[in-house]
Amino acid sequence: MKYLVNVLRVLVGLLFIFSGFIKANDPTGFSIKLDEYFSVFSADLEAKQDSLTISITTPDGINSINKAIQASSPIITLSARNNPWKAVPLGENLNDSVYFSDAYIHWGSQELYTSSLNAEDSNTLLLKVSVRYAVNHKDIGEQTFVFNSFEGNVQTKTIDLSDYLVTNSWIVNFLQNLRTYAVSIAIFLCAFEIILGVSLLIGWAPKLTIGLLVLLMAFFTFLTGYSAIYKKVTDCGCFGDAIKLTPWQSFNKDIVISIAILIILFGLKYVKAIFSNPFAARLLTVFTLLSAGFAAYCYHYLPVKNFLKFKVGNDIEKMVTIPDGAPTDIYTNVFLYSKNSKTKEFTIEEIGNRDLKAEGYVFVDRIDKLVSKGYEPEIYDFKMMDEGRNNDYIDVFFADTGFKVLLVISEVETANTQTMEELRDILIICKKQKISVYPLTASSKEDVEVFRHEHQLDMTFYYGDKTNLKSIIRSNPGLLLFKDNMVHNIWPSTRLPSTKRFLKQLNK
Repeated sequence: MKYLVNVLRVLVGLLFIFSGFIKANDPTGFSIKLDEYFSVFSADLEAKQDSLTISITTPDGINSINKAIQASSPIITLSARNNPWKAVPLGENLNDSVYFSDAYIHWGSQELYTSSLNAEDSNTLLLKVSVRYAVNHKDIGEQTFVFNSFEGNVQTKTIDLSDYLVTNSWIVNFLQNLRTYAVSIAIFLCAFEIILGVSLLIGWAPKLTIGLLVLLMAFFTFLTGYSAIYKKVTDCGCFGDAIKLTPWQSFNKDIVISIAILIILFGLKYVKAIFSNPFAARLLTVFTLLSAGFAAYCYHYLPVKNFLKFKVGNDIEKMVTIPDGAPTDIYTNVFLYSKNSKTKEFTIEEIGNRDLKAEGYVFVDRIDKLVSKGYEPEIYDFKMMDEGRNNDYIDVFFADTGFKVLLVISEVETANTQTMEELRDILIICKKQKISVYPLTASSKEDVEVFRHEHQLDMTFYYGDKTNLKSIIRSNPGLLLFKDNMVHNIWPSTRLPSTKRFLKQLNK
């Protein structure tokens, strides 16, 4: 037992030091995972809001829509409008026309009702629609909209549902507040893992050390088990981007480590201190400062060891390209039918061999179900969309040969603007050297326009996914210099190169 305990003590201690060091190398990535967990937990624990019923009375009858009150947006705009009128001649006489328009009624961004309008005479009532809204079947208000011929008919009403919100418990608000401190918590946990690993190795305060290890593993096992069972956070970030583990792999790893720690706990009497308490305390103080300082350094600048896909030397075009002849995703048509409030899937062959209607089934929907997963490139979510998110210009980026710059501003609202002057100097050099700059963001077009004008950035932005942009570079903004489609150099906003150093990169 003595030898087993001490072997496990060394292995577990080294594993905790390794895990903490890997996380400390990329505390921003670890904080993103913690933020995901805080967000998921708070969403799962949010109070169930009351039912909201919206009834629309039109000339065609009454239609009702049921939905839950949205706690995040209790103030709703109920609006009505119609498109500009268009004339359609009835014959050769252009003065003899019928005018058409489309009427819309919206609850916030949701369309409640639409109808075609046609008019021949002015000052005519064409359509009357009443919208009644109730909470838990108790009427709280009603609005009537009228659409007259040749008018714009823009009508709005603001509805405040704040008084009908169900208050969240304190734990939901607590988890939401934790999101603000995700980076600080990430840095603390990185250093904490390393210190516990060192403490276990040198045998300092074994009861305290192993007790804290039990609590920490209970916390980690809960997180990975939650991810594996509910499939909410599909990558726990246990070893960052250095070692990718599925939720079940992470959970199984934590179970094995927990068992090893319990064995050490049962054999606690065999855990002996290597150093005296005063020396051990000084040693742990040094490791605390070094580990926390290392994590803070990597957060402020960039990871010392870059495990992300967009690292120097990687050819990004090759990493996003699917080779010719590679297998593709295979789907099959599946039909959903409902019976006794239960939904069941049927293939087209099963539908042909059975009379589902006679069996009491009611058709619900048709979906495409994945049968076989095809080839997935190393990078599958790198896109450069236009402002409408309709067209992808990634091929334009890859076709641009020579040097080019990818400027990543994942969110303009939270971008570090203290070094914007240095950034503008680099952009001026790029313009003089005829180096294309591709600004990429996940923010809205409206926020980008405000940011552009505020910081005098005369360039067209492209749009991408926020998660993908944060996986390109752990800085907001961040600068990547490409030579053809290979990453040539990377700079965070906190360490932008001087124009002289930037020009030297163009000669390498």
